[in-house]
Amino acid sequence: MKLINKIFPEIINNNFRGSKIALYGFYPIIAIVIFRSLTHFLSDSAGLVSIGNINILPIINDIDPNNLVYLFASLWGASQLILTLLIIIIFFRYKSLVPLLWIILIIDILFRFISGGLHPLTDEYYSTVPPGKLLQVPLLIYGLIMFLLSIKQYD
Repeated sequence: MKLINKIFPEIINNNFRGSKIALYGFYPIIAIVIFRSLTHFLSDSAGLVSIGNINILPIINDIDPNNLVYLFASLWGASQLILTLLIIIIFFRYKSLVPLLWIILIIDILFRFISGGLHPLTDEYYSTVPPGKLLQVPLLIYGLIMFLLSIKQYD
């Protein structure tokens, strides 16, 4: 079977033919994306201060720039929440698309690297290194291994 057909099967159903490790390995990802999206969407600082370790910006001319930053981070959280709902629906109803879910995770991480390169934040923006920054490379490696396991066909 061609790789493209493993990622985009002609028949979409709840039959997963890859390694069970890749299937069960997606549960921690679901937990992470639920936590991340709800935190960014609902918390006061959109999780940027409490989890992302971003320093609070100073008020300038009676304007608090943090409100704007938190608004955009919360909107980002809303987008993540929509994506999370789609991931959950696909994972539990259409398991034949699990390889595609791993590809989506890998692309998300790669886009985070690109964003960080386009708009780098230096150390003075952080109180400590945020967990998301520390975990991107291990998560990418994990995602690549799980993707390879997900396309390994068992008949």
